[in-house]
Amino acid sequence: MFTYDIYEPIGRKEGETFPVIYALHGFGGDELDVPGILEIMMDRYVVVALRGKVEYGPSYGFYHMATEGEPDAKEIHEVSKQVLQFIADINKKYDTIQTANTFLIGFDQGAIVTLDLMLRYGGEISGAALLSSRFLSYTENLPKNLLLQNKPFFVGHGTEDIVVPIEEAERLTRFLKTLSTNVEFHSFFTAHNLKEAEEDELEIWLDKLVQSRVQKK
Repeated sequence: MFTYDIYEPIGRKEGETFPVIYALHGFGGDELDVPGILEIMMDRYVVVALRGKVEYGPSYGFYHMATEGEPDAKEIHEVSKQVLQFIADINKKYDTIQTANTFLIGFDQGAIVTLDLMLRYGGEISGAALLSSRFLSYTENLPKNLLLQNKPFFVGHGTEDIVVPIEEAERLTRFLKTLSTNVEFHSFFTAHNLKEAEEDELEIWLDKLVQSRVQKK
């Protein structure tokens, strides 16, 4: 089980349920990082923020960084399986959660774990946002998941990011478009961090998805 914080809408009525967002932080962060850009959505979404299990001083990561080259794909896959099980457990534990509307938002390392989870098990998730993510070469060699054909993806990246150049996000977007017909790319005038502008775009994206899913019922 991951250490986590959960934010349930204040003033909710008895028996009321809400879509859920699982937030995964980046290298050197913790469970407090991503919820900061989701605050304006907390009146109508349950937000669950995970903490990675790898300790880096006072902060955390989801997997070990490589001294050179790419991180270990097997370790990333193991973490994505753990996150998937965690989601299943939390969705059962809290009766405020609409399990049919389960979304992932990952930043940096959290985005890489999110992508691995989506590529392997994405049929169980309603949509995913990948923020400031690297594009690891092993992902291109994974079996094609046909359940991702119409799955919504949001790719967000800073134009001034020198940690992970925006070209990686562009490459990630091109790759995702070979799997899904529902991929959006958003760039922001920022470095390797999260800004309010992303919050606004994510809010629009999520609200539109939830509304469209309600209308289809």
